Amino acid sequence: MGNPALHLADLSRMDFRTSAVADQKNTELQRSLQLDYRYQPARIAIGLSLSNPQQPHAPADVLGKPIRGETLFGLEDVDLALWLTLLSHHSGIGSPSRKQVADLVASHWARGIGMLAKDFLGNEAHPQDFLTGYATRQL
Repeated sequence: MGNPALHLADLSRMDFRTSAVADQKNTELQRSLQLDYRYQPARIAIGLSLSNPQQPHAPADVLGKPIRGETLFGLEDVDLALWLTLLSHHSGIGSPSRKQVADLVASHWARGIGMLAKDFLGNEAHPQDFLTGYATRQL
């Protein structure tokens, strides 16, 4: 029997994790970029990873601290649907299961936080200027 259908409410209630190493980078970037919440660098990282057409590798572990789906992706159904669509489309999985979504998030979060850390390392710009420039750059 196939996987049960994933509903947006399921996504909002799920706890998402990445690797312990990626979670530590997430914390460091939150501090360095002067962001108030853990989900902020995580969201940027996942979006950044999704801009890379290659599939990310699964992290070595998923021992990072959890972020609730409603916090990571937003409370509104439209926000949850957007993130689920992006993850599903990128992976080529039409109707991902809960586990597949959790694995995709862990993988994209880990890859993206590494990309973000590399880009920010040694950057002389003020954190807000870096983020603004980062958001408007051509990929």
